Amino acid sequence: MANLFSELHDFKTNIVIEEEAFTTAANEFDELSGKIDSLMKDINEMLNDLKTGFDTPAGHKFVKSCESTLLEPLKQQRIVVTHISENLKTAKTMYESVFNEYREVVNAMNTE
Repeated sequence: MANLFSELHDFKTNIVIEEEAFTTAANEFDELSGKIDSLMKDINEMLNDLKTGFDTPAGHKFVKSCESTLLEPLKQQRIVVTHISENLKTAKTMYESVFNEYREVVNAMNTE
């Protein structure tokens, strides 16, 4: 019996479930997504300003090149970052019962 108690004590001290880490990470990815949106907006504004000064066939080609090399990768990155954030939120919801049961086990062990 003493060995079982020792094992339970080790279980309590060695396992860490950081529920709040899901929320923190999801929020940070949401924030990153917002920063990407802001950067894309700034680049679009800059390109629109360039269009007025580069109103030639070569200028149009240059602006199109900038759009594809600057904006398209940012759009793809935003999709990935948003997907990660959504998955973290889903995972936290899906593991909610595990977090609750873990708290119950820890509380039960602390009362013994």
